[in-house]
Amino acid sequence: TPLSCDGPETEIEVTVATAAFPAEIYWTLFDLCNENNEIKLIAEGDYGSSETTYTSTVTACVSYFQFTINDSYGDGICCSEGDGSYTVTQDDIEVASGGEFESSEASSFGTSC
Repeated sequence: TPLSCDGPETEIEVTVATAAFPAEIYWTLFDLCNENNEIKLIAEGDYGSSETTYTSTVTACVSYFQFTINDSYGDGICCSEGDGSYTVTQDDIEVASGGEFESSEASSFGTSC
């Protein structure tokens, strides 16, 4: 489905560097201004290789977003089982990053509704 925005578009890039157990990592990106519309989902098990960097890019309408990264085991992606990390950028500006969390970590960014 082609993107149809009333206003400008924005590019969101999510980069995840996996650690020892990549299948435990999954994340969602929601548009909080449009009834919590799920824009992108990487499901548990989608990342198959350890010590690998994965990048996903999404073009969306300018909005207010929430990125949530999860670890099904509950030990994050850094630092007990490797040096995994994640970075989220919006139009090449870093809006969220990390790796040391337990079950999940969320960040909101963008333009207020």
